Amino acid sequence: MGPGKEILIVEDDEEQAQEQRRLLLENGYSVRVARNGAEGLDAIKERAPAVVISDIVMPVMDGYEMCRRVKDDRAFRGIPFILLTTLTDTEDIIKGLNAEADSYVTKPYEPGYLLKRVTALIETPTQYRNNPDEKSVEIFYNGKAYSIRSGRGQALSLLLSTYENAILQNRELNRTQEELKALNDLLEEKVRERTAELTAEVSERKKAEAAQKEGEKRLGSIVETASDAIICMDERGLVYLWNRKAEEMFGYAASEILGRYMHDYIVPERLRERAKAAITAFLSTGRGPVIGKTIEIEGLNKDGTEFPVEVSVSAMNIKGRWHSTGIIRDITARKAAEERLRQKIEELERFKSATIKRELRMKELRVKIEKLEKRK
Repeated sequence: MGPGKEILIVEDDEEQAQEQRRLLLENGYSVRVARNGAEGLDAIKERAPAVVISDIVMPVMDGYEMCRRVKDDRAFRGIPFILLTTLTDTEDIIKGLNAEADSYVTKPYEPGYLLKRVTALIETPTQYRNNPDEKSVEIFYNGKAYSIRSGRGQALSLLLSTYENAILQNRELNRTQEELKALNDLLEEKVRERTAELTAEVSERKKAEAAQKEGEKRLGSIVETASDAIICMDERGLVYLWNRKAEEMFGYAASEILGRYMHDYIVPERLRERAKAAITAFLSTGRGPVIGKTIEIEGLNKDGTEFPVEVSVSAMNIKGRWHSTGIIRDITARKAAEERLRQKIEELERFKSATIKRELRMKELRVKIEKLEKRK
């Protein structure tokens, strides 16, 4: 397994990068992560890894370009390079050959297979070697040595046809899965229709469901048009409601937040641990320092700026599990108005103090004048 060997992961998708990182760490490797090809090149120049695992489609610099640059550099061309692909186009493998990649792993990948490829490349980094005397290429694969005597054209043709066949099989598998899903959906629909025919209560239930949907629609309309951000969390602390005002206020679309831990996104980092601890306690007890209260705190926008918010949090017990609803208002304008008012009050106080002092001086002058007049 090469304990302690360092693997460089180059992946712009945070979730996929963390999955690969966990897999490798659990199997004794050390890991670094870069978010695109440019960062990956910098990481290699800083410290050469044992193997590079790189996605292909990334911003700034894709996996092909990064691989080409590594292989063009004599100092680093010996580093084994694995490209991750979704297996959708035969041209992908031609691009990989031109980039001199050492291995392809298709997405979604089986963890054991990825580990096997990493181990093989570490143990035998030079798996292919020309043998001019025998007019062959010697290959070391899966612990065995092979001698391939076919020409380059024949080998490339076989490689491409094998890859194309794998693509066709993958597409066929996807099509079959879609057909099975459609058939399953159709079967479920038929079961629902038959059940409706046999149940005298169906009509009333449908009416009740329609009324419920209408109520939900109205409630949804109220929530979406509210002037405050409305956020709901379930019994696991995951967001399941994020209205338009929340999107506008914090800069995250609902699709970026739903099903995630809100505090990782909209709570400033210095307050995050305390907030998470409060959420954990709330999910167990239904109590917390902000439940049933309105507090002022700092919120965090997607662009990294902090701004003052007013938060009201209420608790709901649904089937024995604690949920919460937060109503959040941006009070930036109010805070600015309060600051302007405070400054005005300070100005008035200074003016008042100056006026009093001026009146005292005037009074003293009048007393002095009266004394002078009496002396005359």
